[in-house]
Amino acid sequence: MKLVKLLAALAISGAVAPALAQTSYPTHAIKMYVGFAPGGATDQLARLYSVKLTERLGQAVVVENKPGAGGNIAVQQIAQANPDGYTVVMAANYVAVNAALKRNPYDWERDLAPVALIASTPNLLVVPANSPFKTLDDIAKAGRDPKGNVTFGSPGVGSSVHLAGEVFKLSAKAPNMTHVAYKGVSPAELDLVSGTIDLMFDSISTAVPLVDGGKLRALAITGSMRLKALPQVPTMDELGMKGFNVEATYMVVAPAKTPKDVVQKLSDAIADVSRQPDVQRAIENLYAVPLSGGPAETTAFFKAEEKKWTEVVKASGLKVD
Repeated sequence: MKLVKLLAALAISGAVAPALAQTSYPTHAIKMYVGFAPGGATDQLARLYSVKLTERLGQAVVVENKPGAGGNIAVQQIAQANPDGYTVVMAANYVAVNAALKRNPYDWERDLAPVALIASTPNLLVVPANSPFKTLDDIAKAGRDPKGNVTFGSPGVGSSVHLAGEVFKLSAKAPNMTHVAYKGVSPAELDLVSGTIDLMFDSISTAVPLVDGGKLRALAITGSMRLKALPQVPTMDELGMKGFNVEATYMVVAPAKTPKDVVQKLSDAIADVSRQPDVQRAIENLYAVPLSGGPAETTAFFKAEEKKWTEVVKASGLKVD
């Protein structure tokens, strides 16, 4: 009988051990990938949350930049990572956009576990300070000129910066506009300031300082309302492109099959961080709007965004290089 009781006790302890291991998450450092070069909004948000989550979880959250393929290199690595909660990515709606464009080397519904929404922000249409383009009509006319070639940059195919340019190209019926993809916002902005490329629907957090410094000129905002920081800059809708609303939305994503309690613990920690007044101020200083929402809300956002862009692709025949 003593042997039977001992074996039973061992069996129970063996069953409980994994659960205890999961509830003690995290026990070591967490990597947070960013699919773009340092300096852009995705990177800045990741670094903000890495510091705050380190404080909240008691383990280091380390940002690692893995730029390329419009953010998809980082997301693909997450899709293939060990689903233990120790590798996540600060992603954006390019995951759903690229699904609509059939560009993802993964199936987000099968391979990813959405964790939490972070923030959303419009983009800013900017040109070099000495650009001849003063209005949207100037750009559209140049893009329709058979002898012309207007170039617009982005941190990668499928990013909101890129898609805003493609939607403008289609809406303006300006076929002679060429997309130039970079491995992040910063290298694209360097070429924009120098005049190597003509324009960009730039990440607003990095564009505003360049506008304030006189290196770029702002023409329009891609969101639904004007910015407090740039009250003189109209929206695309105000300038005649009705319904033009392209924004970047950021979220944290983990590998599929990450234990649900681990996903929920990480989501709860992010929600706690997001409620902190200094975090909300920091997000607003990036010209972004703080968002709230856990795994269910983030999944619903992905589905709605994929549906939206699938309809745009079908209606417009949008194709990307």
